[in-house]
Amino acid sequence: MTMKKMLQYILLSVCLQTLTGCQKTAEIEDTDSVFEYREIYLPEQTTKDTKTLKLNLVDNEWGIWGHHLNKVLPKNPSLSVFATIGGRNNDEQFCFMSDKLFQYIEAYIHDNYGATRSQRFAILPNDNGLVCQCEQCRRIGCTTNNATPAVMHMLERLAHRFPSHTFFTSYYQTTRNVPAKPMPVNTGVLISAMDYDLNAKVSARELQFENLLRRWGGVTKNIYVWDYINNFDDYFTPFPVFNIMQRRFKLYAKTGVRGVFLNGSGSDYSTFSRLKTYVLAAMLRNPECDWKTVLEERCLEFYPVTGKLLAQYIMKQEEFVATKGKPLPLYEGVATALKNYLNEQDFVDFQNQLILLLPKTQGDERAEITRLNAALMLTRLEIRRLHGNIRGCGAMLEQLRRIIQNDVRIYSESYWTVESYIQDYQKMLQEAEEMKGKNLLQGLMLTPLTALDPDYSDISILTDGLAGIPSNYHCGQMISSADPSLKIAIPHVDGMKRLRVGLTYNAQFHIALPLSVTLMAGDSEIETIKPQQQGISGRYVAEFNIPASANRTLVLVITRNTEERTMAIDEVMGL
Repeated sequence: MTMKKMLQYILLSVCLQTLTGCQKTAEIEDTDSVFEYREIYLPEQTTKDTKTLKLNLVDNEWGIWGHHLNKVLPKNPSLSVFATIGGRNNDEQFCFMSDKLFQYIEAYIHDNYGATRSQRFAILPNDNGLVCQCEQCRRIGCTTNNATPAVMHMLERLAHRFPSHTFFTSYYQTTRNVPAKPMPVNTGVLISAMDYDLNAKVSARELQFENLLRRWGGVTKNIYVWDYINNFDDYFTPFPVFNIMQRRFKLYAKTGVRGVFLNGSGSDYSTFSRLKTYVLAAMLRNPECDWKTVLEERCLEFYPVTGKLLAQYIMKQEEFVATKGKPLPLYEGVATALKNYLNEQDFVDFQNQLILLLPKTQGDERAEITRLNAALMLTRLEIRRLHGNIRGCGAMLEQLRRIIQNDVRIYSESYWTVESYIQDYQKMLQEAEEMKGKNLLQGLMLTPLTALDPDYSDISILTDGLAGIPSNYHCGQMISSADPSLKIAIPHVDGMKRLRVGLTYNAQFHIALPLSVTLMAGDSEIETIKPQQQGISGRYVAEFNIPASANRTLVLVITRNTEERTMAIDEVMGL
């Protein structure tokens, strides 16, 4: 996950949804916390709830946030503020030794915040790997991949000019070097916990992250950690983080961290977000608190009918994760969830019981549980698809559609829409029905003749009879970065006269159609097809006629467009 993407989400916080559900909300006990800054980026954190839960809000407390230093520039800024790359000005990055850049920042702060009120400012390079190579930057110690010396120079100038404000750099991209000397007292660092895996057990990465925090602690007392509490490719599948976050909060407290920002689904709906906000806020106030008791109390308060079931399921999932001991992925689909943090039977039983209790709910509880049940249908549909059991999925899709009526339209950080998922799934069901009993390769195992990508080594999905879902690359597609070609052997089946090869593409993620798809019989080429991509994402089917003389194993040669990262094959059908 890029820092840029995360920061774009933070800037949307002015649009956070108002708190849904029951109006009664007890305030967290107002005791001193080891963390002076505590923010949870979920829908429930509005200005009102920030006060109730004793949390901070970026809009209130940051004058400059993230990679948005360009907001201080006038309409036609001096070119001296930009980096020198290859002997020329490059407006994709800043020169932090620039006097003019300092003057622009100084004027912006003075005009908008004054010199006496206390405000935080993030002084970060743009989100890329460029570093200014002007004579001043090189003289102070910058290299082609290290901008820390110049950034720290700018921070020190600003800290001296505005002693009441606090200025932060980041541990990210070109600022990964810990400064060689102590930083001014009114400066600090934002450290992403991306490299610290979400694991309920001690891992090597935890020890490395602890060491990193201690190294930064040697130069500044203002350390803020940017952590993660969602699977950003799937906001709907329950994502258990309470045990894991409590371990992390204790580590942060032990190592002197003063601020924690928890990056979640932002203003977008995610499963259990209301409960997450309340329980995590309690843990941020006191990392030693009994979160299970807090959870049970809040469940019974917010959800009189379903609260006991919700608490039991959440705690059971937390226990499952602790037993598995595997890290939680930040960008994966339901297939990976089932391996790492989602017990299938527990989940199915939970949703079935939730459906039985739903008619007994009233008012705000009914509205919330109706929305929750609709969101869980996406997970249920994916489980069905993974097992090849699509009976009754049409009705489930209609249940999922209800979440759109509740103003929930996306289910991932990448803006994957519920509507697109439903449309793609319906097409998959329709094609499966049309091909029923006709696909001679369904259930047969193809043989890869070149290495498959480690995360996409299950070639059986190519003959499961189910097309992929182009709008979500986790669903039914085998991603390949083969260079230059992926070769797959197709077994000879009596009566097979045609071969269809399904390909999906998504330009947003650099998953492109292959340059060509060739069908071979021995050393003889039967035909080569060059797919033509239309639009940003979609599906293409290459179809070959098989000569009667080709009565032995066939070979598909799928040649990748090497200017893109990957290609995707979703189904191979014999007719």
